[in-house]
Amino acid sequence: MELVVDSVGTRGDGIARLDGEAVFVPFTVAGDRVLARIEARRGDGLTAALIEVLEPGPGRAMPPCAHYGRCGGCSLQHMEDDLYAAWKRDLLITQLARHGLADAVVEPLVRVPPASRRRAAFAFTRAKGAIVLGFNGRSSHTIIDIERCPLLDPALGAALPGLRKMLAGIAVEGGGDLIMTLTENGLDVLVESPARLDLFERESLAAAAEGLDLARLHWRRPGIGAAGGFIEPIARRRAALVHFGGIAVEPAPGAFLQPTKGGELAIAEAIVSAIPEGVPVADLYCGCGSFSLPLALRGPVHAVEGEQGPVAALDAAARREGLALSTEVRDLARRPLAVHELKAYRAVILDPPRAGAAAQAAELARPNPAGPATIAMVSCNPATLARDLRTLCDGGWHIEHIVPIDQFPWSTHLEAVTILRL
Repeated sequence: MELVVDSVGTRGDGIARLDGEAVFVPFTVAGDRVLARIEARRGDGLTAALIEVLEPGPGRAMPPCAHYGRCGGCSLQHMEDDLYAAWKRDLLITQLARHGLADAVVEPLVRVPPASRRRAAFAFTRAKGAIVLGFNGRSSHTIIDIERCPLLDPALGAALPGLRKMLAGIAVEGGGDLIMTLTENGLDVLVESPARLDLFERESLAAAAEGLDLARLHWRRPGIGAAGGFIEPIARRRAALVHFGGIAVEPAPGAFLQPTKGGELAIAEAIVSAIPEGVPVADLYCGCGSFSLPLALRGPVHAVEGEQGPVAALDAAARREGLALSTEVRDLARRPLAVHELKAYRAVILDPPRAGAAAQAAELARPNPAGPATIAMVSCNPATLARDLRTLCDGGWHIEHIVPIDQFPWSTHLEAVTILRL
């Protein structure tokens, strides 16, 4: 079909019309006249594959990555930068409007540049005797062998050839995943694979860690143990440290960190500047302390996370520094802090996963005159953020402002920090 794209939707696909129905065409911008092949039905519309751009609309750009279109990591490299930035901020505004929050103050978009991503999860498999290491293809389990990624810190990209060589000597017929994090002391690598390592393979991996100058190398076989698999240390050549508020932390292997240091600092600045100094704070979904530790330098903090590993790393750092910081392992989706528990705090930080914090938002929305007066909510999903903000506003909270932070360039993911007051 020949189609004219009218707009770009929240999933990053161009939207055209055919007999009154929406047609979603990837890799297009508003104003493109394209030749596309209708493929399937999606929700209330149709999906199509782009065959050819017959006449480009305003704002098209040449993608900077040779893998673009096949790799599933990016979907908007074909947009000119100004058009992309406006569209990215509008993602948040659109979701807020859908939940009746169109009056919320949305600050200008904070940009984190490409080539700054310090943490990435790669997939790998063996094909024709060689290791294929990269990202999954668009809407596919096929792995695109990555030679260069413009999003990654150069240190991550430079390690890929050596990691392929390392994995080639291991019996990994079933493939697996590799999580690489650039810490301040070097690369931290966690390999997840069902392969059973023998002594020779362990020695080979340890030698590869030496040759690649890795800080740490761990191996996890999935499905063993309550926490998703026993993590076996292969090499620990030096501590894999990161600093939060100037305090050193050694995260557990594969632990969550904000994907970029610039994004982490922008989020922390928005949070710390909004919370009065000295007040007791509950940091919920705290990870390994990217916000807990800077705040603990100013007052007491209680940090809560659902996994033991991040909490142990945070607790060790806080004890070493003598900070007024307590920790708790707790599944906040199933056991949110209740109203009587929240009375102990004057401010709450929420940094949930993409699914949001529906249960905890419901507790915070309940009347609690002696409880928190400030909430700082961090989210990488505008849809669940808007849903949870609606719950809080219905409970009497007021949105002071929202800071959108783009640390996921050329994707549909958007970080945001919302400050709410009673």
